[in-house]
Amino acid sequence: MGRRMRGAAASAGLWLLALGSLLALWGRLLAPPEDRTPRRSESAPRSPQRDPRGASLKTFRTLLTLAAGADGPAARRRPPGAERRRRVPDGVPRPEGEQLAAVHGGVFWSRGLEEQVPRGFSEAQAAAWLQAARGARVVALERGGCGRSSNRLARFADGTRACVRYGINPEQIQGEALSYYLACLLGLRRHVPPLALARVEARGAQWARVQEELRAAHWAEGSVVSLTRWLPNLTDVVVPAPWRSEDGQLRPLRAAGGELANRSREELVDLVQWTDLILFDYLTANFDRLVSNLFSLQWDPRVMQRATSNLHRGPGGALVFLDNEAGLVHGYRVAGMWDKYNEPLLQSVCVFRERTARRVLELHRGRDAAARLLRLYRHHEPRFPELAELAQPHAQLLQRRLDFLAKHILHCKAKYGRRPGT
Repeated sequence: MGRRMRGAAASAGLWLLALGSLLALWGRLLAPPEDRTPRRSESAPRSPQRDPRGASLKTFRTLLTLAAGADGPAARRRPPGAERRRRVPDGVPRPEGEQLAAVHGGVFWSRGLEEQVPRGFSEAQAAAWLQAARGARVVALERGGCGRSSNRLARFADGTRACVRYGINPEQIQGEALSYYLACLLGLRRHVPPLALARVEARGAQWARVQEELRAAHWAEGSVVSLTRWLPNLTDVVVPAPWRSEDGQLRPLRAAGGELANRSREELVDLVQWTDLILFDYLTANFDRLVSNLFSLQWDPRVMQRATSNLHRGPGGALVFLDNEAGLVHGYRVAGMWDKYNEPLLQSVCVFRERTARRVLELHRGRDAAARLLRLYRHHEPRFPELAELAQPHAQLLQRRLDFLAKHILHCKAKYGRRPGT
């Protein structure tokens, strides 16, 4: 009898234990979803908003490299720059820190982006080209590869090739040379091929071996031509999205409007170069590049999707501003016709390379842009006296365009600029 009672008690205990386990499991399944989530381990990434150390310890530069939710030890083990290389999928907005990383002060490209702009042409390369071109002996002149049919591709005795540009009239060569030195004055030398001037003299040492080619080219004796190194492996460039419009309406490029969101680092570096180009073409009144595309929209709505005239990309990625002969002289004579395209194009930009903006503001305040340009030109180019100087009305127009550009930069800064810490 005692044994039977003990067996029944043991069976009852087992049943109670099983029932308790079943009830616990049932309660677990009925609990709200958040109660079933396992606790966050100490090594899991934490959202910056919940960082117990406080957001105040994060510097602006730190936000360049940390995406939202990547603040824990696991994130710190990532190789430097890993998050900067991440391409945000289309349609997914960038975390706020990454959007801000493209600019500083609300209107200036970040220093990190500026440092990634390809180097292009250096001052040392320019000096070496000036020396080489002046002493070169031309052994061949060929058609093609250098723009207009009146230009020629030259080969020097040492094998170097150069583009020789012969202007329909002297002001085109003058505009080419002045545009080059204005680029130097603005700190944009990296984008414009180094240039030297030469005089066409059939009996001179430089041209003695190509007299037949000179006669076939119909170049006037004594004409001044420009020599720039021939650049191989250039590729065409299409206008980036902010200005690729089929309806003729320009979309303003500014940090505050979200236009920089969801763009890769490569796209942003490209935009840094394009904003410099737009400022440069406005100052020189060059209508033979992006402005001519805007003009053509009235009968060709897809022109912005094709290669841009007189603009190429070098093998290293830098934009190359070619054939600037429409600038400063011829461009200034017809500026009234083209400024209805040039001014809106300039006003579509409200993000600038800080160094370029600083140079513009210096020239605006100094009121001596033309004098500084001519001093630079005269110092580096011995054939400077053989072309006419910048006429006084054109010198005044250069200063007025610098003033207009400076006011535009200050307007953008007043409207979109941020003080440090905001």
